Amino acid sequence: MAEVALTIAGGAACMTLMGIGAWLVPRLVRRSRLLRSGLARLRWRTTFGRIVSWVEAERPDLRRASAPDGTVTLLFSDIENSSRLTERLGDQRWLEVLNAHNTIVRAQLDEHGGYEVKSRGDGFMLAFPSARQAVMCAIDIQRALERRAANGELPVRVRIGIHTGEAIQQDGDFYGRSVICAARIAAQAEGGEILISSLVKELVEGRGDIALREAGEFELKGLEGRQRLVRVAWSPPDQEPRALVESHAVPDDR
Repeated sequence: MAEVALTIAGGAACMTLMGIGAWLVPRLVRRSRLLRSGLARLRWRTTFGRIVSWVEAERPDLRRASAPDGTVTLLFSDIENSSRLTERLGDQRWLEVLNAHNTIVRAQLDEHGGYEVKSRGDGFMLAFPSARQAVMCAIDIQRALERRAANGELPVRVRIGIHTGEAIQQDGDFYGRSVICAARIAAQAEGGEILISSLVKELVEGRGDIALREAGEFELKGLEGRQRLVRVAWSPPDQEPRALVESHAVPDDR
């Protein structure tokens, strides 16, 4: 009886620790810049890195998605924990989930007048002629995924990063900096999060209809200095959008 009791107690303790870990680890990652940076490096080696390598090799013409002033806003996205989801769901079910995700992304891309530069696996590189179009597309992607989950489908958490740069530059610097910057920002994001560069923030904050929150300063590998990133505080589809810009809030060091 004593051995049975110990076994039960041990099992209960393990379940408790697993529950605590499942609750605590994501929060530690969000709070710790060191952990966040480490995970960003891992993400870079997968989807984002592969897309950037393709862009640098192929040099796609992005002028079709550029604004009259020659700038283009880039959006990178991918599904959080996609490898784990594949193992859990199996190939067939994963393909169904992936196709549903891709349909949502492309529907919102068309709705907001963007251009699909490249998709690979569960990741996308999209281009827009304006920063506002890109940010609103990102918000509507997140809301559509949230709505899908609310209807009983498997929740899919997507991380998104957005940056604005010049579409064409003489020495290829666009492909060396602007693309990398957008992809690195996306790699810093967590599932369900939209991170934007400080330049994008300046371009979209004027109307006060997009809720923004300082995310802090980050070192993005391949770029000089520390980059200030801003979080788009999008609201779920069943809530009215908040016409509040929290761009001057104190950074929460997530």
